[in-house]
Amino acid sequence: MKKLYLIFLSLFITLSCWAQLKKFTVDVPYAPKFKISDSIQSFTILNRSLTPEFENYNEDSLQISFYKKNFAVSTNILDSLVSDTTIKVLGDMLYNSERYDIVIPVERNIYRLLPYNKSPEPLSWNYVEKICEEFNTDALIVLENIAMHTVTNYQTQKEYVDFGYEKKSYYASIDFYSWAHWKIYYPKNKEILVDCAMNEDTLYWDSYEYDLKQTFLNLPSIKEAAIETGTKIAQDFSNMISPQWKQETRYYYILDDSAIDESIRMAAAGDWEGALQNWQNNLEKGSSIKRSKIMLNLALAYEMTGDLQNAVEWSRKSQKLYYREVTNHYLKLLLTRLSKTK
Repeated sequence: MKKLYLIFLSLFITLSCWAQLKKFTVDVPYAPKFKISDSIQSFTILNRSLTPEFENYNEDSLQISFYKKNFAVSTNILDSLVSDTTIKVLGDMLYNSERYDIVIPVERNIYRLLPYNKSPEPLSWNYVEKICEEFNTDALIVLENIAMHTVTNYQTQKEYVDFGYEKKSYYASIDFYSWAHWKIYYPKNKEILVDCAMNEDTLYWDSYEYDLKQTFLNLPSIKEAAIETGTKIAQDFSNMISPQWKQETRYYYILDDSAIDESIRMAAAGDWEGALQNWQNNLEKGSSIKRSKIMLNLALAYEMTGDLQNAVEWSRKSQKLYYREVTNHYLKLLLTRLSKTK
């Protein structure tokens, strides 16, 4: 994997005459719903969702059409720009996860004549292989379908305020329902790794004001709401195939020994492999209490280098040699993380 951890260390190297328990925060990766092999490091992304029913709606014209119907509309929105935006946002998110390299070709649309609500047959493996060879990527992501349905609502009513004074209020709302279908083709094994049909949660906006103009200024336009819905589709699919990062607290010991604590300086510089090796080299120094603290540091170093099995093992060794609540808490956390990778 291209990046395993983002680390924010607050390392205080001023040593005292006893070991100090320190803490720092770290962004920890958690396995996604669909586990993609580490051998797959790059994707080409294509769009197969466009049918003759799609069009690139003019934002103002679309909005006016809803106003002409008193903003009481229930209709499908099949917008080609929204579909393309979904592809681009997915590419940006996967690339920024630093797990994958991404190629989105200039010619990225695979047009088809099927209705928008019909999924096409899988692409031929000859085609998939050709695309991946052309763009030098390991696998192909295809947006097979995307569709949206919106329901809008507008109401007015009179309210009595300020000693019986009658005032008119305005209420408007927008609901966007969406559906998308993604596939990931892996040409090396001629295997569809992911076949995911997503029924998205409804995105909802509403506004309540005493001024009609302000009521609608508070809302996105229909076009903007559609684009935001497409963005949410891309974000959700990205979360399904790339690691999710959560900020957590970790602990380590400073041991008032310059040779041992050289590992802290290495870790602060991002050299966790070097820190691990140095703690290993100094593991037999001192009492069982001191060695148990080095073992806890070793467990942390193994976690930071992505080896959860060894992190668990060294946490258990530390706990067995000298019980501490901080070690017990860390061991439970590691076991939870390890269970989610299986």
